[in-house]
Amino acid sequence: MSADNGIYILESKDGFRVTEGQAIENLWWWDEDAASRDELNPKYLIRYFGKCKVHKTSTEAMEEAKEMYDNIMQSDFPILEYGISFIPGWEDKPFPEVEVSDN
Repeated sequence: MSADNGIYILESKDGFRVTEGQAIENLWWWDEDAASRDELNPKYLIRYFGKCKVHKTSTEAMEEAKEMYDNIMQSDFPILEYGISFIPGWEDKPFPEVEVSDN
């Protein structure tokens, strides 16, 4: 059985966001909100990173990621299948401001 989880760092024009999540491949899920199949989908960026603290530097983001990692490794389920990873492809864009419903 796969945990399919990791800690992910996203860089955008306004800074860095850190999240722990599963099925990160959803960021590339193509639907009417994605410009192309190769581009990150703004709707899923908001779902994964929308409520995250924004850090000014990658060092600050990595410090948060390492703290998340330590908390996971000290939990009852100390598995982090994909470790800590940076999500490429949004560095030169502002974080999307798209309304997303939970429907």
